[in-house]
Amino acid sequence: MAVKKKPEGANILKKDLQSGNLQQLYIIYGDEDYLKSYYLHEIETALVDEAFAEFNLIQLEGKGLLPENLTEAVESCPAFAERKLVVVTDFDLYKPPAAFQGMLAELLSDLPEYICLVFYYDILPFKPDKRTKMHTLLDKTACFAEFSHLGERDLVAWIRRRVRALGKDIDQDTCAYLIFLCGTSMTNLVTEIEKAAAHCTLDEIKRYNIDTVCTRVLDAVIFDLTDAITARRFDKAIAITGDLLAQKNTEVMIFSAILRHIQRLYAAKLSQQSHGSSKELYAMIGSSSSFYARKLTEAAQGVSLDWLREAVRICAATDSALKSSPADKKKLLELALLEMASNFEGIT
Repeated sequence: MAVKKKPEGANILKKDLQSGNLQQLYIIYGDEDYLKSYYLHEIETALVDEAFAEFNLIQLEGKGLLPENLTEAVESCPAFAERKLVVVTDFDLYKPPAAFQGMLAELLSDLPEYICLVFYYDILPFKPDKRTKMHTLLDKTACFAEFSHLGERDLVAWIRRRVRALGKDIDQDTCAYLIFLCGTSMTNLVTEIEKAAAHCTLDEIKRYNIDTVCTRVLDAVIFDLTDAITARRFDKAIAITGDLLAQKNTEVMIFSAILRHIQRLYAAKLSQQSHGSSKELYAMIGSSSSFYARKLTEAAQGVSLDWLREAVRICAATDSALKSSPADKKKLLELALLEMASNFEGIT
């Protein structure tokens, strides 16, 4: 008999909000800050009357939290309401301070019916450890609501809704371009969408609106950098590098992005030569963005496999030197770019 797959916690939370039947314990985590913040706010709206928020919304920081503070917050009854909300931010449930040993499991296993307790992970990463007794307990009592970056299809649909709410329109291809240029973080995209909409004087946002006012993420800038290298425009490559350094990106951070991009170009080239599918390419480059994959494929067509192998070697050696050598990091970076540009011979 097939084992029935357990529903995802994020979907469970959404259904709980729709039904109005919120559970007693939620763990909200993941790399999409916008969605985490949005659904925490939805829980607050559903449970807490603003007039009595002082009594029924308790917010605690995990750092420096004392057992008595958590116990009092959970065990004190709500005021003029059926339920109260306690939010604990960035508390390590699997490695709590010594003072919480024993009492934490006891508290979480017998929460009052009027409590909705949320462990919210903002800065501290949350990594469930299934080997522990705590996880066995939480698996029975808590809803693990993980909010990761949306896939391209869902993100495009969300962008179009946001744009229409601002009185504009945007087509799917332009949405994909926006994602490529500005990244997948919804928190960041909110600002970039508003900038593009404000710049747009027509009914529909176009690429030139995005190019004019939106801020590029590092991976998008690296595309321009490698294009300059393959065009033997060493001066342009250095100028782009200088701009990145001026924006407080470290040499190690910049070169890690260059190395990652060269590796993806290499993967795209191998995929071309083996006539691989789009699905295989997405898996190789670690991205589901159709625009990114298409742009990467086009770039790979203009470089030889031999140059890519040599570029990977140069990048690996430079990356190691940047992380271990006391030499001038900016000079190491510039020398690597020069060497790659000098070795470029186009398609073979």
